[in-house]
Amino acid sequence: MSTITKKDLALLVSQSTGCKKNLAAKMVDSLFVAMRDSLIEGNRIEIRGFGVFQVKDTRPKPAARNPRTGEIIYVPARRKTHFKPGRLLKEALHQTREESEVVLDADGKSIVPNPNVTNSVADRVAQAYSAVDFDDDDDDE
Repeated sequence: MSTITKKDLALLVSQSTGCKKNLAAKMVDSLFVAMRDSLIEGNRIEIRGFGVFQVKDTRPKPAARNPRTGEIIYVPARRKTHFKPGRLLKEALHQTREESEVVLDADGKSIVPNPNVTNSVADRVAQAYSAVDFDDDDDDE
């Protein structure tokens, strides 16, 4: 399992759209800035086919303990971010690794990579979005 950075995402956007890497990096960066600003304002961000980001309030804890010293401390109420995955992402994450990444060879003994499973992030994103209908059927004609 690897980590995908903002730079990697910009490269994937550049490759899939055919635009320059610098432009893709600016687009990705501006998207994350807009999402961050929206969450700071307390707005909910819903991305169909991916999931929902929202801000939730926590309650204050007037009698929490410092585990190191045992001292009773007050923890004030705060806000935290919460992510709820969408249906497509949830279904992809709930597949077992054995059935999604490997299969048995003809002998039935050795495990080989499943040829039907793509390993690149770009391929997985393309597969997920190819299953989503982006046409707005309720538009006025």
